[in-house]
Amino acid sequence: MRRKTLRVTSLPTSSVSKEELRIILAEYLALDRARVFRRLFIVRFGLLTTISVLVALVAPGLPFVARWLPPVLCLTPPTWAVVVELRLARRLARHLECVNGVHAHELMLGGSTHST
Repeated sequence: MRRKTLRVTSLPTSSVSKEELRIILAEYLALDRARVFRRLFIVRFGLLTTISVLVALVAPGLPFVARWLPPVLCLTPPTWAVVVELRLARRLARHLECVNGVHAHELMLGGSTHST
């Protein structure tokens, strides 16, 4: 069984204003949504990329651009999703650095509970 690591961040609410807490929670939700889209894009566009590469290899009579443009175009959305996720993670990290008393905890889900 594969272990999954879950990262939990805790912060004292007394150290942030309601507006700052609202911004941090909104950024967490945006980052989570970006992760979901990235995972979906990688699976779906990865399959499309594989199919288009196979077609490019099987059909050598097509012009070079017609064979290799579809795989490149299929790689663009997952690449963009990774970039967006990294930007959102960096922005959230910057906001969390400004808050005093932030603690991050790593939780191991699945498998045994003892550490190696």
